[in-house]
This record gives sequence, structure tokens and C-alpha cells, in this order.
Amino acid sequence: MNMKPMYILFAPVLALMLWGCGDAPVSEPVIAGGALQLRSVDLPDPSATRALGATQLDKIGVYVTDYSHAALTRNAQSVYTLQNGTWSSVAPPEITVTNSSTPDRLYAFFPSDLSVANSGVGNHSVPVQVVADNFTASRQTNYLYATPLTALATSRAVTFTMNHALAKVSFRVLKSANVQEALTLKKIELLSSTNRLQTGMSGTMNLTSGALNGLASTNSITLEGSVELSTLQSNPNVSALVAPMSASETRLSFRLTVEVTEADGSTTARSFETAVVNAVQWKAGFHYVYFITVDKMGGSLTNVKIDAWKSDANQNTGIGI
Repeated sequence: MNMKPMYILFAPVLALMLWGCGDAPVSEPVIAGGALQLRSVDLPDPSATRALGATQLDKIGVYVTDYSHAALTRNAQSVYTLQNGTWSSVAPPEITVTNSSTPDRLYAFFPSDLSVANSGVGNHSVPVQVVADNFTASRQTNYLYATPLTALATSRAVTFTMNHALAKVSFRVLKSANVQEALTLKKIELLSSTNRLQTGMSGTMNLTSGALNGLASTNSITLEGSVELSTLQSNPNVSALVAPMSASETRLSFRLTVEVTEADGSTTARSFETAVVNAVQWKAGFHYVYFITVDKMGGSLTNVKIDAWKSDANQNTGIGI
């Protein structure tokens, strides 16, 4: 079987859209001794359509402890790489335990070069940084963690299922048909009146649950970029990765800055804030899409419209990262 590389991407499923993709399993590598063998690495939805430009998931970090959560004395942390259809490591952990009541515990994460902190009680973690993203979800690192597994010396070939630790927020911003001037979107500010947004340079991701800790609450996050708006915009033209909200935000709104290019070539920056949207809690692994129409009347930008989340499961808004 020819192995196709794994991809990280986002595909909508109903109004709140789970992320995922996957691939056919690779053949099990033949490795002597007690080395941990990695059959494949999957994301929850193997049928999701791949987005153009998606980045291959061809390397993951693996962390192994004994049943009591103590790190293995040798190669507790390793990197597995996908090459020629096979996952392998130059320094794989050795799985030697034979007692089925006390198997070794296995964890996996992405990016693969993060350093694991062992908690001694199972809450192992890796460092994360959550920053203000750009319009293409390319400034923020996409953090993934695997559903934990166990292994024995007699059962050491495994498949990791990866999960997203962040949420994805997208906007489909278009200009009204009665706007003749060229409009360029320059900034979107996410505004949370109850400080449900989170950022930080010294956070951690729990390798069991994917929970992010150590981040600072904030009432705003600014996304910056440059997108010329069109009256015909079928897919989101802004996407960003954000930390999940710890609780529901009842007063979420967005402030947009648009550059208006007049007929004589002069430009003017205009900003406006949308009405408050329905209460929402952005959760890890979900994709939230907002639709905004920009109108220009009397030199001001008005009539901002935010539609309900779309329920069309066939709508393709996937953007690879």
C-alpha cells in the first residue's frame, strides 16, 4: 500500500466544526528488541477533505513512563519521523514490562521538539506560547496532543490519535454590493467583555487532556493582515488559532479596521465594532465561523451583519496550516 502523508487541516461539520483528517495505516515497521513501534498517526476524521497548502504531519514527539508515571530511564522522550511510509525513531524507547496490570504509559505531541516536564502524578506537560495570530492562521503554532495509550513488551505496536489543543476562529468578510470603492481589511480585534480570551508566552499543555494552563486572561486579541474585500466571498478569508475559552462569553464582539481606497487613489482607514454576538465558549478542536458584511454610507461603515453559523456540512472552508 502506498502511504500518503498525514495533513493538519480544518473541515467544518455542522454549525460547530470539529477539526480532523487522517490516512490509511502504514505497515508495521520491523524493529528488533523491545523498541516501541509506531504503526500510524491519525486525526479523528479520516474522511475530511484535505485543504490545499496543508502542512504534512510527518514528525511527532513521544513520551513514555512506567505505570507509576516515572519517566523511563532511557529514551523516555523521542521523536518519530515518517519516511517512505514508515514511522521510526533513531532513539526509540524500549518497552520491557510484561505485567499486563502495570503497562507503560505512552503520550505523543506536536510540535515534536517540545521538552516534556514530568509531574510525577500523570499531569505531564509541554511548554506552549499563545500569541495574536494573523489572517492566515500561520503565526500561531498549532499544538496537538494524542489520546494516551499503554504498551507491553508483547504489545508495543501502536497507533496514536492526535487531537487539537486550540480552537479555530474564521471570518467571511465581504463588502456590500452598493460599495464601489476598494475595501481592504487590515485588522480584526476580538473583544471579550468578561476576559475569556487567553494569551501567554509561558503556558503549558497537559499531555493527557490537552488543557492549556498558565496563560493570561485578556479582553482583546488583535489579528492583523491585508485582505481585499469582494462582494463574492464564498469561503472565509480570515482564519486564526486561539486558546479555548475557560467559560462562556456572553458579550463577544469584533472591531474591524478597513482601508477605503477612493477613486482618486487616496486611502482612508475606518474602524467599526459589530454588535454583540450570541453567547459562546470557544472549545479546543472546534471551528467557529462568523460572517460579516461591510457597507459604506455617507463616508462611514455601517450595517454590519453577522449570520448564524452555517449548518451545511458540505461547505468547504478548510484552510491548511
